[in-house]
Amino acid sequence: MSLRVALVDHGDGLAFAGLRATLPGDWVVREDLGAAEALEEASVGGLDAVIAAPGPEGDALATLAAVQIARPDVLRALVVPADMPASEAAHREAAPGVQQVLRKPFGEGEVRATMRRLLAVRALLSDPALRAQLGRIDRLPTAPTSYLGLRMVMADDGRTMADAVAVVQRDPALNARVLRLANSALYARGRAITDLATAVSRIGLDGLAPLVLAGEVFNRFDRAEDAASERQALLSAAIAQAISPSPRVAGLAAGAALLADLGRLLPTSIALAATPAGEPWRNSPRPAQLGAALMALWGLPMEMVEAVAYHAVPSGLPGRGFDVTGVVHVARALAMGTPIDQAWLAGTGLADRVEQWKTRAADLAARAADGAG
Repeated sequence: MSLRVALVDHGDGLAFAGLRATLPGDWVVREDLGAAEALEEASVGGLDAVIAAPGPEGDALATLAAVQIARPDVLRALVVPADMPASEAAHREAAPGVQQVLRKPFGEGEVRATMRRLLAVRALLSDPALRAQLGRIDRLPTAPTSYLGLRMVMADDGRTMADAVAVVQRDPALNARVLRLANSALYARGRAITDLATAVSRIGLDGLAPLVLAGEVFNRFDRAEDAASERQALLSAAIAQAISPSPRVAGLAAGAALLADLGRLLPTSIALAATPAGEPWRNSPRPAQLGAALMALWGLPMEMVEAVAYHAVPSGLPGRGFDVTGVVHVARALAMGTPIDQAWLAGTGLADRVEQWKTRAADLAARAADGAG
């Protein structure tokens, strides 16, 4: 798939040295556009993606955020300089408008992985039938802004408990829902949690993030029949956190596990519509595609979008190992009692971990059942 891409350098004009040669040869790459011109071009449908690099001549984060507002289906990536401290790079990666990060120097493997995600999400958002289905919804659910704000706080070296609490307290309904979730059997320990400060102290910022995401998303679909979906989503997220190979993967996988059934929460006539013939993501269930497309429009991290789209069929991403998508697949299978994709499992070299995963999941499920009883 050919993409029309703008490389917007806010610095000395050298930020993209070495990148052009790693991009697919059939892409139309524009290096002559400033931030304002790229925004205008994106707004009228002339661009499929914008890759921005920071510098003294402008704010790359502001450019990407403006593109998201003007045209949310345009893909957005940020270049991170090689000498940028890891904490600052993480903070920028969590900024609104940033879907993907490219770190310098541009390694061919990393660029290829980023471009693959861009192409996959572009294929998803370009599907006319899927776009038509989303267009039939009277009002699309709004992005989980408190969760996105909390990600920014968590990526900040100077973060404090008070900063995290302030993000959630801006929404009284979300505050109440997060407290209820924090007191569920999966998270509560001992005495009841009566305020957000205690919740953060008890479960930590990493534990708070999925609760905020669950609270925001399920608030938008507050139907009685969705209570079971919420409980299952929380269990899936807890399992994902427990079996993840790293804290970073744990955070992304927990969020994706919570949203894996997002598409099923949309109106039934849309969520259960037949998959059109020739669908480019035909191996993925239609609700997963709908949920992933909505997440992409919200500007959530692309690894989460990809995981929701492929969580039922991780073998659709060969050679990936136990990454965010794989963790979500296993967590969902263990939470729901469905089979793990054997074709995918055979390629990971992790078959000997299955019994360990099952034991951990059973402990969490038992705890959740005790709390529900």
